[in-house]
Amino acid sequence: MATKEFVQFIEQGCAEGMAQAMAQATIELYEARFGLMPPALRSAVEATHDLKTLQTWLLVAGAGAREVLHDSVSASSRSS
Repeated sequence: MATKEFVQFIEQGCAEGMAQAMAQATIELYEARFGLMPPALRSAVEATHDLKTLQTWLLVAGAGAREVLHDSVSASSRSS
């Protein structure tokens, strides 16, 4: 494996790990504030790999209303 390919492999792994961590944090924060996350919402959050989207959802889970997160995830799922 060439150095460039190795670096890309590592960067991709880091991005995937960050996405998984942000999704898990979003779920945990939601559940701490609102109770059990509905399965469809949880699946949508776990299936998302876009860091900017996950960051937005994490902030909404921490400071927004439950309905805002539901609407944001639903809108994102429809546009995918």
